[in-house]
Amino acid sequence: MSRLIQLRHQYCKLTNRVLLNLTTARHFSVRHNHCFQRIILDNLFGRCWYKVLSRTGEAAYRQLSEAQLEEARSSRYPQGVALAENIVAQPDAYLHQLNQNSLDW
Repeated sequence: MSRLIQLRHQYCKLTNRVLLNLTTARHFSVRHNHCFQRIILDNLFGRCWYKVLSRTGEAAYRQLSEAQLEEARSSRYPQGVALAENIVAQPDAYLHQLNQNSLDW
């Protein structure tokens, strides 16, 4: 399995299962996988994700490159999978701030 496919699977697992499972134990302001994905994509690009990716056709996460799905090394924002993992690891205020960024964009 290629690295890109592995990262896509990890992204889907985090946004479709891990983060959703945490909504009952944590005080997340969002409750649906598509909301987590919106927050991650918007913060990945620093603006509305659909200004960068196509809203029609292939799913947004499938349009991401391997580099976008990997952990950022020199970016202002953690990217893709790393951003989802940070939501799991950080206090609830972290997700709240990411969501507010997304809503502002």
